[in-house]
Order: sequence, then C-alpha cells, then structure tokens
Amino acid sequence: MQGMSPRPLLLLRCLPVLLLALIAGCSVTPTRQTPAGQTAQAVQLEQQGKFAAAAQIYENLARNAQGQQRATLLVSAAEDWWQVHNNQKAWALLAQVKPANLYPALSARIELLKAGMDLAAQQPEAALKHLAFDLGPLPDSLKARALLLRAQVYSALDDTVSAVADLSAREAFLDNDPHAISKNHQLIWLTLSQARTPPDLSHLPAKLSAMARGWLELGDIARNTWQQPAAYLQQLLAWQSRYPAHPANRDIVADLIAKQRELVAYPAHIAVLLPLNGAYQSVADAVRDGLLTAYYQLAKNNSAPPAITLYDTGGTPQSAQIAYQQAVRDGADMVIGPLTKDAVAALANSGSLPVPVLALNSLDTGRSVPSNLYQFGLPPEDEAAQAADRAVADGFNRAVALVSADDWGNRILNAFTSRFQQLGGDLLGTQTYPPGGNNFSISITRLLNLDQSQYRDEQLAAFLGTHLAFEPRRRQDIQFIFLAARSKDAKLIRPQLKFYHAIDVPVYATSQVYQPSDQANDDLDGISFDDMPWLLENNGAIAQVRNQLAGLWKNNFDANSRLYALGFDAWRLVPLLYNSKQITTPVQGMTGLLSMGSDGRIHRQLDWATFRNGDPRLLKQSVPAPIPTVLAGSPDNP
Repeated sequence: MQGMSPRPLLLLRCLPVLLLALIAGCSVTPTRQTPAGQTAQAVQLEQQGKFAAAAQIYENLARNAQGQQRATLLVSAAEDWWQVHNNQKAWALLAQVKPANLYPALSARIELLKAGMDLAAQQPEAALKHLAFDLGPLPDSLKARALLLRAQVYSALDDTVSAVADLSAREAFLDNDPHAISKNHQLIWLTLSQARTPPDLSHLPAKLSAMARGWLELGDIARNTWQQPAAYLQQLLAWQSRYPAHPANRDIVADLIAKQRELVAYPAHIAVLLPLNGAYQSVADAVRDGLLTAYYQLAKNNSAPPAITLYDTGGTPQSAQIAYQQAVRDGADMVIGPLTKDAVAALANSGSLPVPVLALNSLDTGRSVPSNLYQFGLPPEDEAAQAADRAVADGFNRAVALVSADDWGNRILNAFTSRFQQLGGDLLGTQTYPPGGNNFSISITRLLNLDQSQYRDEQLAAFLGTHLAFEPRRRQDIQFIFLAARSKDAKLIRPQLKFYHAIDVPVYATSQVYQPSDQANDDLDGISFDDMPWLLENNGAIAQVRNQLAGLWKNNFDANSRLYALGFDAWRLVPLLYNSKQITTPVQGMTGLLSMGSDGRIHRQLDWATFRNGDPRLLKQSVPAPIPTVLAGSPDNP
C-alpha cells in the first residue's frame, strides 16, 4: 500500500488486539516512528508534492539532532518551504545553520537555495555571488543543478554566452542519461532563441569550449532565418561542416532544416487585401511595402516565387468582404488582410472562410473566431498587458495609472488593469488627462494626492490663524506609475511628474511614447516602455532591413515605421500558417517574438527599453521564474 505511513498499517494489523484491550479496560501505548522512518515519510511526501508537510517533519527531527545532522535537516526543511514559496520561513531556517565545518555538498545546497531565492526576488546579481563555490568536490547531481541555476542567473543578466557555456558543461554531469541530455539541448536552444540581445561572435572568450561555441554560432544563424531565409540553409550546411560531431546535429539541426523548408514553402497564389485609397492609404502603403520587401528577398533566390495579387478593400467593411470573395474566385490559396478592425470583424461575420486568412488586425476579446482566420496586428492592449507583466516581474505590485481621456486611453487602461490584477497587483488610483494639452497639473496632483495634502495644510493654517510655509507631500504607497500617453503628451507629462515630487517613482508605458523620428526625447528620460525589435535593435539583420526601407520610402517611413515591420512579418508567417496551421515554437520576427494561441491570434513578446539622454536603451529581460534547484529525495550524505 504505497503512500500509506507505517502507523495506519500498524493500527490495521493490531485492530483485534486493540478491541480486546479496550474490553479488558487496558491501555495501549502507540509505537513512535524512528527518525529514519520519519525521514522516509518526508521523502515520500516530497514525491507526492506535499512539501509543507515534509518540511514540518524535517523541522521536528532537527529539534533533537546535533551537528551536521541537524544542519542537513534544517536545509532540507528550508528547501521544501521554498517549494511552496514560503521564502521567509526558508531564510529563517538557513539562519540557524552555522556555516563552519559543513561538508561540501551541504554547503553547496545552502548556496543554491539562497541563489534561487535571490533570483526569484529579481536580484540576479546577488544570486550570482552565491554560486561562486567550487564544483570540484560535489557529486555530479549537484554539479548539474548548480550549472543549471547559474545558467538561469546569467540569462537573467542577459549574458547568453556564459549561460550557454554552463549548460554545455552541464552535459558531462547528467549520468549519460539520453533523456536528460536531450532536455538539456532543448534548454540550450530555448536560451538562445529567447536571448534579449544576440551575442557578439567576434568577441567570444578564448577559453570557451568548442561545444558552447558551436551552440552560439548555430543560434546566430537561426536568429537571422526570419530575415534571410534564402541564405539560411547554406549557412547551416557550413556550420555542420565546422561542427560535424556537435550534439546539436542529433536533435536540433534536423528540426531546423524541416522548419526552414516550411518557412519558404509558399502557396502558389497569395491575395493581399488593403485599403489602397482613402483615409488609410498611407498606413496600407507601409504594410504593402514591408510585405513586398520580404517578398523580393525570397524571390531573388527562388526560381518560382508565388504570385501576389493586390485587392483594394475600399473604405467600408462590406467592400472588404467583396474583395475576399473576389480573391477566392480568382484562385487565391491564402489571403493577407484586411487591415482595419471593422473589416476583419465583417469578414469574421461572413460565415465560412474557404481560403485561410491572415488578418492584419484582431477581433474583440471573447468573440468567436471562425476556422481559417488568423489574427496578426499591433494592438496596444497587448502592450499594456505586457507592461503589467514587466512591472510585476520587476517586483512592483502597487501602482497608479495616468491615462489619456479618450477611447484609446480607456482601452489601454482596461487591458493593463485586467492583467495587473490577475497577477495580484493593486491599482491604487487612476486619473485621466485631456490629450493634446500643455498643462497636466490637475490630473497629476490628484493622482499623487497632492491636492489633498495641500488642503490639509491649508486647513491647519486656518485653524491656527497664521500663515504656514509648507510643501505638499505626495502619496508614499505607490511603487510605480503606469502611463498611457502618446509621445507628444508624454514629453510634457514626464517633466511635470518630476516637478510634483515623483522623480523617484518608476514609470512604465507602451510603445506610443516613442516616436523614432523625433529628435528631442530628453524629456522622456526614465520612462520604461515596450516596443518591437524593429525599432530598438541597432545591429544585425533587423537593423539592416529597417535602414534599407527608411532610405527607400523617406516620406512615409517615419510616421508609419512599425507598419512596415507588420507587413514584413505577415509575409513570413504565410508558409508557417499555410503548411502547419500553427506556430509550434516561437519565431523571432521584426515585430517581436511571435507565437500563436489556440484562437489563431498571433502574440508578440516585445523588447523593453528605457530613455537615457533622450535615446532608448535596451533593458535586460525580466527575470524568469527559477527552475527549482531542489529535487525530491533524501538529503545528500557527507
């Protein structure tokens, strides 16, 4: 009867004896478990995921233990409390362990636990200091665990080279377990795929292993697949000739080649539905030109590129439906567009879609989505939700919001609030401001409770019958401000926030605060915002394509830069959606790291930057939730 403790078994076996004893008026003394039996019970509870109960057993045993045994039990209890996110209890137990004369494995477990808790608390620098111990005297299982956690810390510090080096070294300590080694390869690839900034391959450390160097070079090739699909296969074959014995050849490269073939296997005829005249013409032109740039990159290396037909969707939702129907009659295999939200909704309402559609906007949340409809756009609501994610990941859970008093501001606020509260955040106050104005003092003073502070001081002066020199005090319970503002308003709001004593309060915003064509962004210093790689990366293939388009379409590029990236990515998504009907693993696009939900909506994971001296500077990625360094099982022996 696995999972049952010894005591219930004892009671079942002795039930007749107990009944006789009760009848005779005698008492029976229960048998106490030995410490070894209780330790085995704790291990069993860990295996069942009942870490709090296991921690209690270890704590009880520690009260009657001495020396190394007591320290080992306390560490085991602390590890289990961390598993249930009771870091306060874990730190308190570690404080009872005297660091002197501990055997190496136990000392390493303590430092691993401290590092894991520091990483979870968004303090990767502190975590790294705990991981400086010598791995030499440790068992292989602890070496593997230490290298895994250290790789996570390096990833949080945006040091991809060191992270890959540690994960590569980890393979030697996985007991030749094919499953564990394969998972380690997948983890290396995930680390490379989600790296915030690409490593500089021309300045790799001299002592870097050949295995790690091979991983980094392969990751660099894959990162540029989206922008340079024609050259990808040639680069991959060259990599294989340089690293014929590299482990990635076994379980990564074959999959990359297969996905690359999908990436360039376009349907024969693609229809593009855009409002080529009227109010949205300049926007549609940007999408079209970005799409055609991606098309010509493919066509120049393809003997039979797909045919493209442009259809004008006009100015009404109904005309978009008519354009789609005409494209179907003309034999289109895939449709890109329409562009406006109303046109996408009209297409979704038209019933079945015999030809798959990659719409360039999205439906309202909660609406039913017909099959064959994929949604890919730049909705500001997604950016607001990611602002909530970032703030919470940075350790903030109390906020106020200052938003534009219009429909756009309301949508942004609702998206931020919903996600922030879902993550456990507390929105303490909200104020709107009139967009396009010059003076936002009323909204800001109300947001920061300065008006109430001034009122209290004036009341006190009136009561005392004398003039008092005072300075209003802003509220002290907020950790950050969420700002929903366009660039022009943000440039005026940020200095006024400083004037009203909020210079030390972090400000999170969305991409609308950044207009790349503006030269004077100094007033935005200190604002952190999310935006697409297209605008934030200054090196590599993304920057190369962006600079090329900026030179080709000077009149339209500055005002609609992000839409060129939307068109580019839309073209590259077509073969993935047409052949697989899904995105199995995230792909690095111009507009972000792209993935797909079950409703056919394409999600963009954005970059983060902050303004310094008027320029956006990339921020390190937010710290991921750490992989637990504790494995269920009995404590390590000396």
